[in-house]
Amino acid sequence: MPKLDYMLSLLWLLRSRGKMTAEQLAEALEVSVRTVYRYVDLLCQSGVPVVAEPGHGGGFTLPDSFRESPLFFDTNELKAMAHSARIASQAGYPFADALEHALDKISHRLNEDQGEQLRRHQAGLEAVPYSTSREIKRLLSDLEEAAAHSRVCCIQYANTTGDAERMRRIHPYRLAYRTNRWYVAAYCELRGSVRMFRVDRIEQLEVTEETFARPEDVTFIELARDTLALAGHSKTDASWVTVRIGGDSDVLESIGNQYFVQPFLTEHTDRELRFEMPPSVMLTYMPHLLLSFGTLVSVLEPFLLGERIAELCHEIAEHHTSPKLP
Repeated sequence: MPKLDYMLSLLWLLRSRGKMTAEQLAEALEVSVRTVYRYVDLLCQSGVPVVAEPGHGGGFTLPDSFRESPLFFDTNELKAMAHSARIASQAGYPFADALEHALDKISHRLNEDQGEQLRRHQAGLEAVPYSTSREIKRLLSDLEEAAAHSRVCCIQYANTTGDAERMRRIHPYRLAYRTNRWYVAAYCELRGSVRMFRVDRIEQLEVTEETFARPEDVTFIELARDTLALAGHSKTDASWVTVRIGGDSDVLESIGNQYFVQPFLTEHTDRELRFEMPPSVMLTYMPHLLLSFGTLVSVLEPFLLGERIAELCHEIAEHHTSPKLP
């Protein structure tokens, strides 16, 4: 274990257990008593007010005021927090300001060298914000609170054409961020099933006092898979088919990370993707997705998918070459 980790462990022991002798600290850290004294000296030199009480009943302790202070962090931990704050701000995370404020509090308790390290790493990373015409931080904050406390929400949701639909009652389960978009996985009372809602398409939101039973230990990916799979299909249903796609590794990575097919991905190598999905999902999403990559990908199986892509190509060619009425 690196020296800094031992020092932080010693500090944590004093904070959590109170007064400890050098022998007790040595046993807990699995080091010699002499090493404990050396680490205590280093902590004192760095500004930690370790109090040494000699004699019977003595030991090392920390002032009560210091126990209320945050623990020291190593460089990688500080760097991770600083970078996370930048990325959170870029993503529209609703509590990015609170994260920046917490980081600012921590920075005021760092010694000069740690502060310089933090400033250097902050300058080394920038997250370019995604351009959007809507401010959704308030929506995200309210949805997060509703999900945390299992509150039923009423939303006015705009579909893909931009037309607002009637009010829906939803049970928000999880929020997820991917490819510059925020989504909420929620049970929709109108549809009677779990749906994925884009937060930027929620026109109105009202959090009610009514609660719902929230499913435990269900991931966003699992919810997305169950939503995309049509009613009547299950993972053990014999009608699920294997889809194999070959191509360049960069292209395959782009395909495998598409929201609507990722839940069905079972294998990803440099030259091949393998999916297990219902035929209806395959024929709804895969032809248009694969067609956008042209000849950079190949359908290895099933033959039916290749046929559907060929039919789609013919339909597109007919659309663009047929005479258009004025």
